[in-house]
Amino acid sequence: MAAEELGPLPAGRHGFSREQVAHHQRERLIAGLAEAVAEKGYAAVTLTDVVKHAKVSRRVFYANFESKEQCFLAAFEVVVEHLHELVAEAVAGVDGWPQQAIAATRAVLAFLATEPDLARLCLVESRGAGPAVTARFNEAVGEMAPLLARGRAERPEGKRLPDSTEDSTIGSLVSLAHRKVAAGEAAQLPDLLPDCAELVLLPYLGPTAATRQVAQVSSQS
Repeated sequence: MAAEELGPLPAGRHGFSREQVAHHQRERLIAGLAEAVAEKGYAAVTLTDVVKHAKVSRRVFYANFESKEQCFLAAFEVVVEHLHELVAEAVAGVDGWPQQAIAATRAVLAFLATEPDLARLCLVESRGAGPAVTARFNEAVGEMAPLLARGRAERPEGKRLPDSTEDSTIGSLVSLAHRKVAAGEAAQLPDLLPDCAELVLLPYLGPTAATRQVAQVSSQS
């Protein structure tokens, strides 16, 4: 989501309502912050950097956000909401929990690979963007748990999993993706699909069934 993709507002009497103009400017600021953070890192980014990338004034920034952290949080929220939509689309009409889990993982990796600035913002820079962002990051990560928890129904009767299974699995997935993005290799995230699929499926299906599913994923990659 580059600020340039949004385009500047036409000069003069452009015909847009006040609400449309405000929404457009907010989008530009969010995109501008993502670009600036990807370029310099959150800690080094200044308000001047954000408005320069967004091609708006400081007055416009303060009309939309109180601080750099608040703007970052808004950008993070946009990405999370979009990922929720992508996952919902990916699993719609897909039969079987294992296939749904794989489809959701594939959709998330593909999106982050095509949006490296947003991938870095969410997975790398969010770790140092302040307590509000950290809290929202942890909350967003936790929102993945219900999809994984449905895999518990795949377990043989009487074989229970630890309560921490979902948290451990999600933590491993986030760590894998973080390392790729931090190394500047976001475009290679889809290559992690077989590894991610194994992490997701193994606790619920067991090694034999999980290996079979992963082999199918690898053959399709």
